[in-house]
Amino acid sequence: MKGKRSMMIGAIVLIVVLLFMSFRTTLFDPLSFRVKQALNISSSASSDDEPIVFIHGFDGSNWTFFTTTVRYSATNFATRSLTLLVRENGDIEASGVYDKGMKRPMIRVNFENPRSIIPNNATWFSKAMDTLKNDYGIKKVDIVAHSYGGLTFVNFLQKYNYQSDSYPKVDKFTAIGTPFNGSAVSSDGETPYDLTTNGPKKESAYFQEMMKHKDKIPHDLQVLNIVGDLDDGSRSDGPVAVDSAKSAAFLFSNNDYEEVLFTGRFAQHSWLHANIGVDREVKQFLGKN
Repeated sequence: MKGKRSMMIGAIVLIVVLLFMSFRTTLFDPLSFRVKQALNISSSASSDDEPIVFIHGFDGSNWTFFTTTVRYSATNFATRSLTLLVRENGDIEASGVYDKGMKRPMIRVNFENPRSIIPNNATWFSKAMDTLKNDYGIKKVDIVAHSYGGLTFVNFLQKYNYQSDSYPKVDKFTAIGTPFNGSAVSSDGETPYDLTTNGPKKESAYFQEMMKHKDKIPHDLQVLNIVGDLDDGSRSDGPVAVDSAKSAAFLFSNNDYEEVLFTGRFAQHSWLHANIGVDREVKQFLGKN
């Protein structure tokens, strides 16, 4: 009886702590910044603290990176800032607070239609980036994308950002569980799209298109690729095969490219962006010069 009571108390305490962290970072991050600004209290931000822009994947939402931003804020790595909702007609609805004095402002970009095709997402993302540059004066950002969000970013990079001054410059790109070469998965871990030393045995239409415009990827873009493997024989994180995610190495062969593999049940596709180990790798990557 005492054991059950202790478990219940522990669960309640955990829920209260999580709610407090969420409430604190959602409400008080912007409020605290404004209070410090009014009182002329210096911020811990540095000139190298570029905003972090988050892009959700297929069927994602504002909640995809919600807990990520809460954790980053709770550890004083970054500050919750803006949320941009991009409507299907390209209109932008912005909420939150942005100031260049914030420590690594975190900006979530969400799409009204989260189930659209990659080219549409890239167009909508270009609207968000245009807003960040021209409405907020943001000149440089880092990108963190989950799943199809990684493909959205690459499509944007190759079609819109190429030789354009209309958008913030992207210094670092983190892809988490991105299916760079399709979503074929099998229980035995073998697919027609498996990698060889020279590249994939078979290329998906998206991968072919990205490789065709590989020269439009800035050579100074730094890339971190987070890959998941459930370690259940499928060589996948569930929806995305390991080799599909690792195909990014051929796409970014001209870039400063890092790859980190996570294994086990917390390497599942939808758990990767909630994985504390992934947090550690991403923060280390974004924090380096």
